[in-house]
Amino acid sequence: MTPTDPGPPDLAGLDLRGRVAVVTGASRGLGAGLARAFAERGLRLGVCARGASALEPGPGVVAGRLDVTDAGAVLAFAGEVARALGPIDLWINNAAVLEPIGPLRELDPGAVRRHLEVNVLGVVHGSAAFARHVREVGRPGVLVNVSSGAASRAYAGWGPYCAAKAAVEQLSRCLAEEEREAGLRVHAVAPGVIDTDMQALIRATPAARFPAVDKFHALARDGAFSSPGWVAGHLLALAFGPAAPEDVVLRLPPERAPA
Repeated sequence: MTPTDPGPPDLAGLDLRGRVAVVTGASRGLGAGLARAFAERGLRLGVCARGASALEPGPGVVAGRLDVTDAGAVLAFAGEVARALGPIDLWINNAAVLEPIGPLRELDPGAVRRHLEVNVLGVVHGSAAFARHVREVGRPGVLVNVSSGAASRAYAGWGPYCAAKAAVEQLSRCLAEEEREAGLRVHAVAPGVIDTDMQALIRATPAARFPAVDKFHALARDGAFSSPGWVAGHLLALAFGPAAPEDVVLRLPPERAPA
C-alpha cells in the first residue's frame, strides 16, 4: 500500500463468502463503484445515500435513503443491515461533498457548516455506529474512512475540504487507539484521483476560485485516473487479506503511472 506498489492486489486467495460491507454515499462516484465491485465479488451489502443508491434492494442488499449528518438514522441503518444480512465486517465512510469552493472570506457560512457536517460529522456518526456494532456482536471489523491527498496538502479554494479530510485522518488515528482492544481496525485511506462527478466539478471551477484547476485538467488529458474497481480491490485486500497494515493513514498507489 505504498506509492511503489507494483500492481493490483492478488485477491485470488481471499474468501469473501458471507462477508458483509456497508458503503455510505453509494449513489454515484466512488461509492457507487465500490458497491458494484463488492457485489460482483459476492459480498452482501448495506448501501445508503440521500438519494437512490447504485444497487437496488434485494437478496443480499439493504439499500437505505438517509443523511449521514443524522446520527440516529445512521445508527438505525447499521441495525437494519445487521438484522437482514448478519454481522458487518467492513464499513466504508465514503459520503462527502466538495463545495463550497473559493476563498474562505467569500464563502457562505451556512454552506461551510453543511460541508463540515457531511464530511466530518458524517464520518463521526458512521464510525460511532460501527464501533458500537463491533462491540455488540463481539467480532472483529474493519473501518475505512475515505480521505484525500488534500488532508496533507493545502489548496487555495479548498479550505473546508482540506480541513475536513485532515480531521478525518486524525479522527481515524484516535479511533484506532480507542477501539483496538475491541477488535476494530481503523484506516483513513486516500484512494487517489478517480474520474467522478466531483472531478468534473473541479474542472468546471474557475481558476479565480480554485487556482490549482490546471493540474486537474492535465490529469484528465493524460487519463491519469484510477478506477473504482482498482480502489475496491485494494480495500478488499486491506480488509480481508493476510497482512494487515500497521499504519492508520494510507495512500493507494495510482492505477496508471503519471505521464
